[in-house]
Amino acid sequence: MKPMWQRLTQRFNANSHREVIGLMGALLVCIWGFVGFWSWWEYTNTINSNTRVLEQLTAAVQAQTHSLFKQAESLMIVTDHWMADHPDQDPSKSPDFIAQVDKLRKASNGLLDIRLVTQSGDLRFLPDQGQGRNVNVADRDYFLAQRDPKTRGLFIGQPILGRVSNKWVIPISAPVDRGGGNVALILIIIELERIDGAFDAERIKPAGTIGIVRNDGMVLFRSPMNEKTVGQSIAKGQAWGNYMSVMAKGAYESQVSLFDNRPRLVTFSRVDDYPLVVYVSASKDDLLVPWRQHTAIFGVVAGLLSIASLVMSSVLMRALTSSRRSEAIIHSTDEAIVGKSLDGIITSWNPGAERMFGYAAAEMIGQPILRLLPADRLGEEASILEKIRRAEGVEHFETVRICKDGREINVSVTISPIRNSFGHLIGASKIARDITAQKNATRQLRLTASVFNNTGEGIMITDRAGLIVEVNDAFTRITGYSREDVMGNDPSMFRSSRQGPEVFQALRRALVRHGEWKGELWSRRKDGEAYSAWLTVSKVKDSSGKVRNYVALFSDVTVLKLQQEKLEHGAHFDALTDLPNRLLLSDRLHQAMTVCQRHHQSLAVLYLDLDGFKAVNDQFGHEAGDALLVAVSQRMQAALRDVDTLARMGGDEFVAVLTNVENIQDCIQMVARVLQACAEPVRIDGRDLRVTASIGVTVYPQDNAEADQLMRHADQAMYEAKQSGKNRFHMFDSAQDAEVKSRSLQQELISQGLSNHEFVLHYQPKVNMRTGAIVGVEALIRWQHPEKGLLPPDAFLPSIEKHPLIEAVGAWVIDAALQQMVAWKAQGLLLPVSVNIAARQLQHQDFAQQLAALLANHPDVDASHLELEVLETSALDDIGSTATIMQECHRVGVRFAIDDFGTGYSSLTYLRRLPVDVLKIDRSFVRDMLDDQSDLSIVSGVIGLAVAFHREVIAEGVESVAHGQRLIELGCHLGQGYEIARPMPAEQIPAWCETWAPPVEWIA
Repeated sequence: MKPMWQRLTQRFNANSHREVIGLMGALLVCIWGFVGFWSWWEYTNTINSNTRVLEQLTAAVQAQTHSLFKQAESLMIVTDHWMADHPDQDPSKSPDFIAQVDKLRKASNGLLDIRLVTQSGDLRFLPDQGQGRNVNVADRDYFLAQRDPKTRGLFIGQPILGRVSNKWVIPISAPVDRGGGNVALILIIIELERIDGAFDAERIKPAGTIGIVRNDGMVLFRSPMNEKTVGQSIAKGQAWGNYMSVMAKGAYESQVSLFDNRPRLVTFSRVDDYPLVVYVSASKDDLLVPWRQHTAIFGVVAGLLSIASLVMSSVLMRALTSSRRSEAIIHSTDEAIVGKSLDGIITSWNPGAERMFGYAAAEMIGQPILRLLPADRLGEEASILEKIRRAEGVEHFETVRICKDGREINVSVTISPIRNSFGHLIGASKIARDITAQKNATRQLRLTASVFNNTGEGIMITDRAGLIVEVNDAFTRITGYSREDVMGNDPSMFRSSRQGPEVFQALRRALVRHGEWKGELWSRRKDGEAYSAWLTVSKVKDSSGKVRNYVALFSDVTVLKLQQEKLEHGAHFDALTDLPNRLLLSDRLHQAMTVCQRHHQSLAVLYLDLDGFKAVNDQFGHEAGDALLVAVSQRMQAALRDVDTLARMGGDEFVAVLTNVENIQDCIQMVARVLQACAEPVRIDGRDLRVTASIGVTVYPQDNAEADQLMRHADQAMYEAKQSGKNRFHMFDSAQDAEVKSRSLQQELISQGLSNHEFVLHYQPKVNMRTGAIVGVEALIRWQHPEKGLLPPDAFLPSIEKHPLIEAVGAWVIDAALQQMVAWKAQGLLLPVSVNIAARQLQHQDFAQQLAALLANHPDVDASHLELEVLETSALDDIGSTATIMQECHRVGVRFAIDDFGTGYSSLTYLRRLPVDVLKIDRSFVRDMLDDQSDLSIVSGVIGLAVAFHREVIAEGVESVAHGQRLIELGCHLGQGYEIARPMPAEQIPAWCETWAPPVEWIA
């Protein structure tokens, strides 16, 4: 078969002009088609990536809005309870009530304020100093809403311009059913200027917006603040009708904004528990600037390529004419003239070659030239082809070739390279000599692919050893390195100190396993500046499957990364003082406590409250008060060590964590430095302002409490310091000798009881409420105390929860349960059994081996019938190690359940990271869910989580038929509780199984 290029040449010879024009037309279509496709792809990618950024911002704004309105609701509840408890007192004149409200007001950082409204609509301030005299709000919608039974309750009114403050505010009202002073409702106001300050830092500049909308479409707030937008309705807009009013969250593109006529990209989310929707938007004009620039560049390049294609067509036509002349000469000569490709395949065979070698052209064209070489000269062709590829000729080369009849002839071969009209090497011409060999020498690896220098993404290509062999212009623009700077170097030269080694380890593993890695990492420019890049690395293989190159594509996402870091900083640091907030303090305190446990060190927790700060705030205003807080916090920080943590809890309260405290005397010296730093005068606006501090101190592990309890102890000690005269500190008494002695005695009695076989197991059945099937039993420990009788676990387990004795008791429970399973099996009763285990026992490094040994002692027990329940409120110090231990137990066949799910703070963390099979809904939620809507929502939420994470779910505390019916309706079919059966001794279980039948209401 003739080579394709030869067939094309013959067609050109016949219809040259028509074919060339057609080929050039197809090439132009491909060029402009690629430009169009690339422009569409980059536009879509730009919109999608910015949508993800806006969704992250929306989640942060939704959380802040929910927190703000939750604080407002809490303030109303506290106020209503106080008025219910003091029905004969006028709250606006009660110092106690005013002080309590003032404390709550400060806790919101000044974002919330409270007013009272009388039955006739008169406005009262707290404290009432006559600000609201002659101000009547009976015409306001928040007042009228409480008069209407349909809207009575928590009501968020439309934004208004305050008649006293002359500031725009969001009013939130709630009715008062009982209270003195003729009070009809409680009014919480949120100043728009204050929340505008909080949200302005989070919106995407310059034209980004953040807004809060009521569920009827009314705009409550829009940042940047604009009075013209406040109170406007967007309910008639298509975005509201198609998206925001019908979806819980989402994103859309608005061609024309109602407020500024800009095309916008918008993401939104409803605020849980409140009739509100928050949204974050960015101007599409700003987002699409890079896309427009890149599209223009591609258009220019495509135009230049089109011109080049037209020039090529003209050259090709002239080349075809020249080819016809050369062909006539070749056919008229008596010498053998043979053409071959760079692969050694014969492409032409003139009549002189037919006479010399005896083969007709039809026999040789398309055949490898090795057909003419003797066996001992097959290596010659490789050498010849190598020279041709270097564009070198061969002059008068004498060799031996084989004719068709088997004769060997000596031929003198002159070989010349052949180039096309563009100068590209395409083959060789051989006159009266050498005819190409078939085998090609091993090709030197070359990079023939051109780099797309007009792309916005940086491209770097390395060899199989990881050394850089090519980069594009975008690489140079992003990194600052020229091509000459990086050629032959290892990419580790770009590594930034901000990036840990774990990312590079993950990258190498992904390339080995999957051939590709995508992710975000920090790199370094030539000038030393760090930047964030979104990187994709792929490996390229040759035809034999071996890795030939690695290709890395990356884009600079530093701006988005810094915005994300700014949001994360705002979530963990106080906005005024830039100190760690309560959330970050809790994390650092937990970490410090873990370090203390591992290295047998001590730490001190200081709870600090400024004395006299309220007077400064009232006398000189909030701005002076804020400046004083900043100055004092800086002085306190300077008085502490770098390893210590100072956090602002809110208002004028701070907490410090002092790590690695050698002794009490060192702690006292550091506390004294903090007291001195607080007592020094601060000059603000030409005035010396003075405050002092009252500090409560507790030392861990002498005060061996949890983190939250440590802060409560320090808080109690702080109040003791205040009561003692302020400007001093008070140490929390953690000795509590009586309690320690009592606990030690209890632990000793438990140890004796374990040795004397005083503990027994009772079992509570678990059933499928819909089908009536018995799905297992839960083993519950009891202490048959020789003096006090049968004791429940709450009477003795807390005293050994953190004691090694809990591991011995836990091992006994598992072994006793396995023995009972064997006994039941002998009676023909196969019942899965669940056993509660403590966090200390589970986290023991040998727990998996101990469990396997217990199972090995009872070979008749199927390991999958044993389920271990972990309390969700358990303090799992190292959740990663715990997950590893649980996976080892899983491999044995044992199942895991999270008990009392939803009662702690780590529900989602445990569910996401621990390999659990079952979620157990805590009985406290199930018990009250028929009357308490919040508990019902929690139960429904846990069931939803179980479905989403593909976990089984079982409800504890099924104490009535109605409880079971409601759980079945919610999708939870498994349950245990007193309506089903109380815990019972093991010998009663078989009889109960024989007589058990579910209520007819459950299976109806």
